[in-house]
Amino acid sequence: MTFFLRNAAGFMVQFFPCMLLIFLPFPEEAYRFRKKWILTGITILAAAFAVLFPAVLYGTAKWDLEWPCRQLFIAAVIFLTLAACIWLVQEDLIKKILIFTVVSFYAASQYWLVNALNGFLSTAFPFLLEMESWSVYSPCGLVMYCATTALLLPLMIIFVVRPLREYIQEVETKKMRQEYFILIASTSIFIVIIMYVDMTYYYLGYQQYQQKLPLFLIILLDQMMIYWFVFRESLRRKRDNEYQRAMEIQQLQYENIVRDMELTRVMRHDIRHHYNTLNEMLDQGMLDEMKDYLSKVIDTTVRRDSEVYCSNMTVNGLLQYYIGMARDEGIRCEVHAQCGEMNIEPADLTVLFGNVMENAINGCRKCPENRWISIKVGTVQKSFAIEISNSCMGVRFSRHIQSADGFVSAEAFLSERDGGGNGLRSMAHTARKYGGSANFRFNAEKKMFTVRIRLNMGTDV
Repeated sequence: MTFFLRNAAGFMVQFFPCMLLIFLPFPEEAYRFRKKWILTGITILAAAFAVLFPAVLYGTAKWDLEWPCRQLFIAAVIFLTLAACIWLVQEDLIKKILIFTVVSFYAASQYWLVNALNGFLSTAFPFLLEMESWSVYSPCGLVMYCATTALLLPLMIIFVVRPLREYIQEVETKKMRQEYFILIASTSIFIVIIMYVDMTYYYLGYQQYQQKLPLFLIILLDQMMIYWFVFRESLRRKRDNEYQRAMEIQQLQYENIVRDMELTRVMRHDIRHHYNTLNEMLDQGMLDEMKDYLSKVIDTTVRRDSEVYCSNMTVNGLLQYYIGMARDEGIRCEVHAQCGEMNIEPADLTVLFGNVMENAINGCRKCPENRWISIKVGTVQKSFAIEISNSCMGVRFSRHIQSADGFVSAEAFLSERDGGGNGLRSMAHTARKYGGSANFRFNAEKKMFTVRIRLNMGTDV
């Protein structure tokens, strides 16, 4: 009974965190089923494997097949977990492989650290390493796996999983390849070093591992810093690009204001000229000529309308800019906007409207006729709501979705831009930032793409 309990507990402590880490970085909308159901199923599956593991060891020991059967059992668990991740998580394969690589780093780090610490304990307490010849987890090993899990798992979640979660949600897959190469190369080197040390010192005893403990700790911290730096640096570059685009939009708005001021100055000069001309005609009693002159002025005057869509200056300015851009390309726009001051950052509104309107205009450009955009913006029950529909000939769905009749998440679509795009995911990220949601729908029958976004403005609005 002690043999079964010890090996079942050791297997659970070693493999269950790895199984969880494979699924944790993905957002709720990426799962085929509810996330809590999937995590519950993974927990039950891990417990079943843990109970089966000592039975396999005990049943194969009398035929001296314990070692190959143990390796095959562990390989089967790894394969089934990876296959479950590929099927249950509706994300690009490169992201799943990246996360599996990161989890492999965690598993290899824990394995080396346990062996190194066992070297110290075997010197001071050799009786702790005594166990059955076919057993995998000694009492000392079980204690070490519990201790190293308590040490490494929080570090892994803080410095790797959290930035990795933001990274895979915000960074477009096609732009991940350079970072992926760096991470897979550095992780492979780390695992090769561990395998070399393991093969070199395993038969010499645990004491040899402790000699490499300082080197291990240095490599471990270095690899974690590589993960942290690559993920954070990628996010920083992406957000800098978004900020730069927001500044460019604001610069265009400023140029429009300056152009309007110049136009107003010219119009005032022309109006003074018209007043002087009309005054001279009036002094000379040329009433018929005045009527003809006024008619010509009205017919030839170019009036620039500055439409006011809502009282929120940021939203109104963005609508003016993008609606003007759409109308310049012959796109018919219908606008219903009603919103005032909100506790939403102007930079977030700029990025949000920039992405949704650019996508809408790009979709209309591909339509040979009947180009239109419908914009509805307003506040509903302390939430800022946006619904923008546009004519659209077609979209590219992700591999796991062939078509969708209702509203779906950003992960259901692939970008059609050269080099990839990240507009839909950026909208979803901004919505999540304010506790809201972003959903998308393509109606193939009506040739229409619709975006619905809700931002929670809080209780103090």
